[in-house]
Amino acid sequence: MKKSYLKGVSKAAIFCLLLALATSIAYPVQAASPALKPELSELKIGVPDLDPSFLPNWAAEQKGFFKEEGIANVKVLVFKGNAPTVQALSGGTIDLCVASLIGLVNTINAGQKFKAFWAGYNMSDFAWYGQAKYKSIADTKGGRYAVSRFGSLTDFLTRYALRKAGLDPEKDVKILQLGGQAEFLAAMSSGQVDVAILSLPNVYIAAEKGFVQLMSQKDLARDYPTHVVYSKEDFIGKNPNTVKSYVRATTKAMEWIKAHPDDAANLVNKQLKFKVEYARKAIDDLKDGWYPDGRLPLDGMKVFWAIAAQSGDAKDPWPNSKWLDDTFLKTQDQWRK
Repeated sequence: MKKSYLKGVSKAAIFCLLLALATSIAYPVQAASPALKPELSELKIGVPDLDPSFLPNWAAEQKGFFKEEGIANVKVLVFKGNAPTVQALSGGTIDLCVASLIGLVNTINAGQKFKAFWAGYNMSDFAWYGQAKYKSIADTKGGRYAVSRFGSLTDFLTRYALRKAGLDPEKDVKILQLGGQAEFLAAMSSGQVDVAILSLPNVYIAAEKGFVQLMSQKDLARDYPTHVVYSKEDFIGKNPNTVKSYVRATTKAMEWIKAHPDDAANLVNKQLKFKVEYARKAIDDLKDGWYPDGRLPLDGMKVFWAIAAQSGDAKDPWPNSKWLDDTFLKTQDQWRK
């Protein structure tokens, strides 16, 4: 009787052991890859304009994705152009920014220890709108152009568009620094400028006001590294889990926007004060440019470096290691999902 009892216990123990092994094999991710707690519970993010292309950052905050990733308090601060955004990053007002690659290149050229750690904002959504008397960029000789700041993405692209049209941006037109998109539209409406580079959904507003599209960014490149996410090198080095939490939250937001475009349009209306119908159309035009895997556009990068060489910002294409910490891109299969 005693031997039978022991035999039964032994079988039960073996069964439990096998069950435990099977469970560990069936659910290896939960056991081996627990989410790592971010070093920071607060994060300040800078963007250079009130533009729906930055929506994943607002959506991640509004939908609670940052909190899900352990970052309890997030502020998305809006500046007027890349220059004040970079100044805020340098001075510690913000922890990281989502801004133009040319802005990052310029800061590195100026000696700042900044690097990008993520991308995936590959939309080519700008267009140049002008007064109705013009038919093309080539017709605007002697005209006044609006950009946010000298050295900004809007300035960078505008000078390239002018050269493509056969005009010298230093001699043939006057380029004015006007701040943001709202200021561009106001200046065009009052006749203070002749042409402005506009983003979505401001292009729809410009068309309704009777302004004429003179060129699209897609005429220059079908995709483009419009924004990259960057910070100080020492911030990235000291806060890798915070970086991962930021990326997980904003890439969840990209997926949410694509799955719920109507709700996302309402969020744009609430956050940016654009009409819902404009916001909804902008999301349709932007959605294919948001890449949760953070990829860079192959064709767009070639165009970017060609423009940088033409403008004197870089003699030759830089190796990625000069401006990008690709650690997170290369290991995302281990931590992003």
